[in-house]
This record gives sequence, C-alpha cells and structure tokens, in this order.
Amino acid sequence: MLYRRIFLIFMIILALTTLSGQYVGSVEAEVNKDKVTIAVINFEPILNDKAATLKKIGDFTIKAAKEGSNIIVFPETALTGWSGFPPEKAPELAETIPGPATDAIQKIAAEYNVYVCFGLIEKKAGKTYNSAAVVGPDRLLGVYRKTHPFEPGEPWATPGDEYPIFETPWGPVGVGICVEDYLYPEIARIYALRGVRILLHPTAFPQFPDAKDYREFLKTTLGARAIENNMFVACANLIGLEGEMSFFGYSAIFGPKPGQMNYHIFAGPGGTQEEILKATLDLKSLENLPIGVRGIFERRRPKTYSILIK
Repeated sequence: MLYRRIFLIFMIILALTTLSGQYVGSVEAEVNKDKVTIAVINFEPILNDKAATLKKIGDFTIKAAKEGSNIIVFPETALTGWSGFPPEKAPELAETIPGPATDAIQKIAAEYNVYVCFGLIEKKAGKTYNSAAVVGPDRLLGVYRKTHPFEPGEPWATPGDEYPIFETPWGPVGVGICVEDYLYPEIARIYALRGVRILLHPTAFPQFPDAKDYREFLKTTLGARAIENNMFVACANLIGLEGEMSFFGYSAIFGPKPGQMNYHIFAGPGGTQEEILKATLDLKSLENLPIGVRGIFERRRPKTYSILIK
C-alpha cells in the first residue's frame, strides 16, 4: 500500500512537471512581432587582446539576454577598437565572417535565444572591411560592410557596396555604421523603403578636438533618421581612450512616438562608463504617429529624384 502511494505521488509530480515544461516552452515560442526589447552597449575593447575582448562581448551578451533583451547591439569595431592600432596592422587584426568571433557569439545567441550585432575588421579576398556581423539563435544572419568609410581614420577599410537586410521575428532589420547614418540619409531611406522598422547603428564616435557639440550632433542626426523614416535607431558607441582618440559613449535608442512630431529617446543616452541601455519598443506605434509625420512614403515622388544619381 505504501509503495502504491509513493508511486502515485511520483506520477503526479512527473505529470505536473511535464505540463509545466510544455507551458513554459509554448510561451517562450510565441514571439510578439510588434514588441521587442533592444539593448545597446557602451563598450570598451581591450586593445591588442581580441580573445579577452571577445569574452567581454560574450559576457555582456549573456547579461543583456538575462535582463530580457531580444536584440543586442555593440559598437563599430568592438572587437579591436577603432584607432588603437597602426593602420597597417588592420589585416592582422581582421577575421573572416564566418570565423572564430562570429562562431563564438552565435553559440551564445543560440543558448540565450537572442540576436547580436557587433563590429569587427573583416578580411575577404585579400581586402579588409569595416564590418558588422549579425548573428541569431540558429545561424549567422550575415554581414554589413561599411559603404562610406571615414577616410581620415580608416585607410585600411575597403568600401562595401550593398545594403543587406537581416530577417528577425520583428521583421527585417538594417545596419548602418557610424558616419554614414549621420551624414548620408540615403542609407536609412533605402532600408525604410524595404520595410525596415529597426536600424542598428554601431558607431565609433570620438570627441573631435575642433567641435564641442558632438553629443548634440549625434542626437540631432539620428533623431532625424528616425523621424524621416518612421523607424527606430539603436546606437551603440565605444568608450575609452585609444591613442589620441577619446570615445564618449552616449549610446541610445531613438524613435518616433505617438503624440509628438519630434524624435523620442527611449533608452539612454549613456555615460562614459561601460553599461547596458535597453528599451522595449512597440513597433505597432509607428502606425499611429501625428499626421504631420505620417504618409512619408506614400507622398514621395521618386521620378523627381534622378539628380541624386547623376
């Protein structure tokens, strides 16, 4: 009789555990395609130590994932730093994509069911690129190669010539690196016309010695990209000193907001220390903006824009 009771109790516990596991699994499997939590990382590479820096990227990814993030964005050239090495050393610091760095981060992405974008120097067919890799839970989604390298500081960077989009449960996502999102609005518009609602913006933005309004510049330009394209912009910047360059962080997430025509800052801006800044975004809200900033794409007149490509 005692053994029968023990057996029955065991079977009840087993059944409850199984049901609980099925319930949790079904909840995790359901993705709200209009709600996404994005984290942008104020990040300082460990110069001349890619292995240690890669571990830091992995550690921050795990921390952000445990805090509920779905998409995690690291800065431009996060794996090596942007100016802390002689230009001729770039080929030595470069990695293939796929390669050791993307493989390592993709394994973490798979374990924690997140999407990660991080900057690195890529080598391909004897050339080096300023690239951003995008990995997801099940694979390497691809790579974006900076199309407008910042010539004074990136003599090693071959310009890319494509604007790939990366499919996620929240729709297609685009990537633009640093100066090209500040000064070349065509890139964000290309993505917007292809249905992108989230633009990932890895940047290595230093404190320029001949201007003091760099923070305001970052906010104004990225805020403009968000408003003029009805999209969210997730900016992750470097921090720390690299040679003569000092990077100021200020990572933030910008976007439109119902009830206001100006851009809204949903997360950040960050300070000058390493940190995770995150926000949960309602992508559906992009359909409910004020009339003054709605209908942008429907009212475009592309036939009058031919001068742009002459």
